[in-house]
Amino acid sequence: MVRLERLNLSDENGEIMNEQRPPLWEVRDIYKAFPGVQALDDVSLNLVPNEVHALVGENGSGKTTLAKCLAGAHQPDTGQMLLNGRPVTLNHPIEARAHGVATIYQEFSLVPTLTVAENIFLGRPPRKPGVRIIDWDTMQRQTVETLEQLDIYIDPGVVVRNLSVAEQQLVEIAKAISLESSLLIMDEPTAALGLAETQRLLELIRRLAAQGKAILYISHRLDEVFRVADVVTVLKDGLLVATRPVSELNMNDVVRMMVGVDIEQHYPKAPNTQPVPCLEVENLATENGINSISFTINVGEVFGLGGMVGSGRTDIARALFGLDQRTSGTVRLYGRPVNFSSPVEAIAAGVGLVPENRKADGLFFNFQGPQNITISRLVALLTGLFLNLGREQRYGREYVEKLNITPTALERSVQFLSGGNQQKVVVARWLFSQARLLILDEPTQGLDIGAKFEVYKVINELTAQGISILLISSDYPELLAMSDRVAVVRDGRILHIAEAHRLSEYQLMVIASGADPGDLARKSLDLRRRALPHLRALRDRLKLTTHLAVLDEQEMQVFYLDKLEGEQTVEMLSRTGATAPLTCTGLGKALLAFEPPEQVEAWVKEHGLSYYTDTTITDPDAFIAELASIRQLGFSLDREEHEKGIRCIAAPIYDASGNVIAAISVSGPSDRMPADLAQSPMRKEVVDTAIAISQALGYSK
Repeated sequence: MVRLERLNLSDENGEIMNEQRPPLWEVRDIYKAFPGVQALDDVSLNLVPNEVHALVGENGSGKTTLAKCLAGAHQPDTGQMLLNGRPVTLNHPIEARAHGVATIYQEFSLVPTLTVAENIFLGRPPRKPGVRIIDWDTMQRQTVETLEQLDIYIDPGVVVRNLSVAEQQLVEIAKAISLESSLLIMDEPTAALGLAETQRLLELIRRLAAQGKAILYISHRLDEVFRVADVVTVLKDGLLVATRPVSELNMNDVVRMMVGVDIEQHYPKAPNTQPVPCLEVENLATENGINSISFTINVGEVFGLGGMVGSGRTDIARALFGLDQRTSGTVRLYGRPVNFSSPVEAIAAGVGLVPENRKADGLFFNFQGPQNITISRLVALLTGLFLNLGREQRYGREYVEKLNITPTALERSVQFLSGGNQQKVVVARWLFSQARLLILDEPTQGLDIGAKFEVYKVINELTAQGISILLISSDYPELLAMSDRVAVVRDGRILHIAEAHRLSEYQLMVIASGADPGDLARKSLDLRRRALPHLRALRDRLKLTTHLAVLDEQEMQVFYLDKLEGEQTVEMLSRTGATAPLTCTGLGKALLAFEPPEQVEAWVKEHGLSYYTDTTITDPDAFIAELASIRQLGFSLDREEHEKGIRCIAAPIYDASGNVIAAISVSGPSDRMPADLAQSPMRKEVVDTAIAISQALGYSK
């Protein structure tokens, strides 16, 4: 695991970045239109060295179009692009590359029949000195060096089409990073990655920014934006909404600018499980490495598959959908044994699959939206022996409106839709098919917050109708929040099955890495069991968000075991199972204060103190003094040090031996928290609750 603390605002020489540093690239008053669509409307943007500039917005907002203008793939209709203050015209991606622009596209630009090394050095293979012969040994060595920057262990000689989608995404990233560039454009680089791979990439992005690169980072995952970016620009319908430093915003501000409204609950899970089996799998094995797996999915249940990239989750889906033939085991659907030899048989039996790779496996690019949606159940369109095209359009329009797909999908080929809209078309197809078992492999990959919320609502609607869901997601908070139960997969085997609310993101990831689930979960589950009643009561009394967290001493991070949202809440970075930095959060300081002081001082000296907001403590002496004060007072404060507009008070939890093993906190908008938290009744409530939990764990002082 990699620490997720934000990049210090300093370069490799330790000099603080100058906020007035002149831009490397400037986009001025850009307009770009496609037939029937104004993709960009008077958009301006500055990209500065040493800075990660996030570009966010809903699907179709113009993010990718703007990135492609900078990458030379599109040419603006009007407006200017300037490099170091001088106007430039980029008529081709090769020209952009010559000007120091490297791009990671949302859709892969890899050649599937070439090897990993050949793709990374496509168009610029190393040559032997004095001759035109390709130096294959040098290519292999440099490929390995590039992959090692991301901790990627893929054979440079393997053909790309034999890699998983996530592995192809990593190769795409490595290809861009290998270029000598001053501007790195990353369009949804983590969409197909698991948690561990995402963490490594974010750490690399921070290192690249510290080396002086300008980085344009496009993502729907706002937690990543707030962890890695210095500045954020919001686009909506091709228009520039705002450009602001991340330190001046909280997540709810960005959501409001993107969507136009607040989304109070990102994961609106509705429990609809019935005590009747839908799918029963016993000792299933395939030639692709699935080895003796067994599980049951009940009617109306969302059964999640979690695991690392390449763990075998997608292979399980392929086997159930008839794409891979099984070598042993039994599968029963509604009590009837089935052995699908093809997807046709699976579809006829009421099974649908939203594939991981929508581009290669999910869409017909020569068709418009209605044809792509209705092709899964053509019998519904028949009038006698002929297709009723009017009915096809009506069904297409119904599902376009239901999933808020862009209306242009009704008239244009899906190849012209944004990646998020393409994904929603695939989801719509299987909703139309009326499948009784729906396999969703990364269903929200590439979707914006609003579209994800719509997919979650549809999942609830489907399970309420008795449809069962097999959910595969690399977004662990999504997987844990939207599933009823979760199976953790590793090396083609199911290691552990548990109710979703009994797993944290951290536990899921460690189990997927090979740890003993029983030994890992025992202590944290006991802590949660004893703490949750007190935490809920505190939440209900104060009507604010409460947290329970522990310290991972090896990685030096806060891990949220639980987050209980109160009535008076706003969107925050914290999530159940997610991580947070130690030095600027109330929970982090409460945990760090009770570690051995000499070890803490050494750690602070080695890693420094990251800047988040104007109130973050960045002076080591002041920080160490605050930890000493926390030890004396028995509580800690977050004075908008992690998120602007959010304040927090935290208190430690002791075990029977008197050791601090966890902490709880109350967080909320600054205007709803007492002006003097340290002297407020809220402080007493939090400290008393922490003591009550400690006593439940055997603490007797």
